[in-house]
Formats: sequence, C-alpha cells, structure tokens
Amino acid sequence: MQYRHLPGLARDVSAIGAGCWTIGGLASNRGVPIGWAGVAPDEAYAALTRAFEQGVTLFDTADVYGLGRSERLLGRLLAQVDRGQVVVSSKVGYFAGTARHPYQERQILHQFETTRENLGTEYLDVYFLHSADFGPSDCYLTTAVDTLRRLRAEGLIRAIGMRAPHEFAEEWATHSGHPQATETARFLKLFAFIQPDVVTTRHNLLSPAYTPGETDIFAFTRKHAVGVLMKQVLGQGLLLGAYSPDTPPSFPPGDHRHGDARFAGPAVQAIHDGLAALGGRFGQRPADLARVALHFALQADPNAVALVGFRNPEQIIGSVEALGRPLSLADIDEIRHLTEPLRAMLAKLPSPTAHNR
Repeated sequence: MQYRHLPGLARDVSAIGAGCWTIGGLASNRGVPIGWAGVAPDEAYAALTRAFEQGVTLFDTADVYGLGRSERLLGRLLAQVDRGQVVVSSKVGYFAGTARHPYQERQILHQFETTRENLGTEYLDVYFLHSADFGPSDCYLTTAVDTLRRLRAEGLIRAIGMRAPHEFAEEWATHSGHPQATETARFLKLFAFIQPDVVTTRHNLLSPAYTPGETDIFAFTRKHAVGVLMKQVLGQGLLLGAYSPDTPPSFPPGDHRHGDARFAGPAVQAIHDGLAALGGRFGQRPADLARVALHFALQADPNAVALVGFRNPEQIIGSVEALGRPLSLADIDEIRHLTEPLRAMLAKLPSPTAHNR
C-alpha cells in the first residue's frame, strides 16, 4: 500500500480508500434508486476486513448507503481494530427519513447520533455535507455549517467535507455562456461560506481534460490546502470491462444503475470498444484495466485519495495489487489520448441521477 498526506485532515492515509457505497446493497431514497444489487453482507464484511489487512486506512460511508446498512457493516470492522489506525468519513444531508429538512439542526444531530451508533465510534474523522440542497433560498445553509463547526469544535468530528462538481474549472464561473457556469459559481459561493477541509469529486478515465489556463478541482484545492477524495475511479465497474455489449446488464429497480444510460446497450458497446484500445496497449484483464484506471486517477494530484467500491475480498485485493505496477507520464498521456473518443461519446448521454453524479 502507498500512503499520502491528506490536506485538511493533516494526516497520512492510504492512497486507496474503501468506498462503502456498494456494500449498502439495494435501497431507494426520495423515490430514487441509490443501491447496488448482488451484495452479500458476509462477503462485504470479509472485504472490509481484507481491506484493513491490505493496508487500507480510509473508509468512506454515508447514512444513506443502504439506509444505514453500510455504516453498520463498517461498524463491525471498527469494533475489531484500533480506531486510531483508521480514518472514517460519513455524510449527512441526503437521507429523506423524516418530515424535517435534512439540514435542520435537529435532523443533522439526529443523523449524526445514528451514524455514531451504527459505526460504534465516538467521533468521525470527516463529516460531509452530502447534498447542496439547503432548502429554499439556502435557508438552512447557515444552520448546517454552524452545526458541523460546533461538532468539530467539540472534537466529535475532525474535519468538514462537501461535494465538488465532477466537471469544474474555476474560470467557468465568470463565463456566462459556459454550460457549467451556474453550477461552478454556486460551488464557489458554497465553498467560500462552508470553508471545508476536504471535498469529494468524481474523477476517472472518463473525466474531461482541462486546458493549461483552467484551474481544475485539484489545482483549486491545492491553493486552498483542502483534501480531495476521488470517487468512482473505476467507473462503477464500467472501466474494468465488467459488462458485455452482447448481453447488456439488467438491474432491479432499487439499483441505481437501473435506467442509467451509461449501463445501456450503446454506452456499454462504446465503453467496450474504448477499453479494447487500452487493452491492446496495457492488457485486457480486469486487473490490467484496474491498474490503468487507478494510476490515471492518482496521478491527478499527489495527495488525492482514490475511493474504490467492492463487494467481496477479491475486488479489494485486486485494487491494492494494481498499485504495484506504476505507469509513466508518457503512459498517462497515451491513456488520455486513447480514451478521448470515449469521453466525447459519453458526454452526450443524459446526466445520471443527482446522487450518483
């Protein structure tokens, strides 16, 4: 395992973090499917244990993942290890379990206590504001931020986190004609008010490339000494060749991939063709493609952490072993070139649901 210094938390953590969304299993929230089919709890727990044994020290979950199941599985691990050896992050603000808005103070504190009980921990290393919906005219924004700052001052959380756009360049906010101008400006406004210690963003082979004059999320966070957790670095299995265009996948309604255009026939075919170009150069086995995807993500910033999803021990072991064969900068440039047609095609697909974006 390789380790990195995570700004904002001021602590060394494993370069690969265990993304615990997957192990929550099937679930729906606000009528939106947010879960994963085919998850066996015993296998998922065995994977958590193996992740720790392989040197993974960062575990990322949320109250809404499996509506508490992910946190409870992770809690089983925390009961067996030295809590001080691991970094645990969870989230609040997306779960719709009561009539109250998720960012009302009473609701935040209720969810926080439930999260601590699920995890069996006295504190969280990072607590994320999971959603950017702070009510009409952001009426709960001040309350939410003040509540998390108070939890941090009391030592119940060590760092505050927030989501960043998955497509971001700081300069877009002032370009009124840019399609991401409004979202970028809103993020910058929220960032300045929240002053997070850590952000999370999606980054993988399919993420857009930026021009030298653009300040992407990694340059932006370095400027502000903020840590970055990168999610979906393996593209939810899409970048590992997990799905065949000959037999397009089918998912039950509680699975977030149900109805997602990226998992439908045309996109699966395009991804299959795009991976064939990578496979011809770097190898076609899932382990070879994992190596490409992980190193591509990790080269974006020397201190960013790559979160990987998993269902069983073999998957987490494969991700750790993929780190053992580094890629050169020339390799990274070649990968970026080989995947450019694929990025252009997928950019035309409808946007995923708010949660898995």
